[in-house]
Amino acid sequence: MFLQQRARLQSSISVSRANDTASRFNRLGETQKKVIILLANEAAQRFKDLPSLTHSHLTMPFEQFSSQDKVSLMLGIKRLAELAAALPWEFPDHAAPRLEIQALRESPPPAPDGVVN
Repeated sequence: MFLQQRARLQSSISVSRANDTASRFNRLGETQKKVIILLANEAAQRFKDLPSLTHSHLTMPFEQFSSQDKVSLMLGIKRLAELAAALPWEFPDHAAPRLEIQALRESPPPAPDGVVN
């Protein structure tokens, strides 16, 4: 009984994830798809049975990809996530006055209003 419920739950989660990935991929613009396909091809080179994605995949909806193409695409998405995690996301704010930013960063935290027990 438990194993059947577990199998049904895993199956529904897998279908839900695939549908979510499909809808997100289909909403991407051409430039965003190009980035994922470039990363997918770079990642697929490490495996001998995975195909490279081509320019024709840009216009295809996710549902028309073969299972091997989907694996390559998922590797590209994973590679994009790894790249995003490795990038430093704190960029200097060039629009604000430099001294003002430096003062905000170097100022000590505000003192508490009252006595803390």
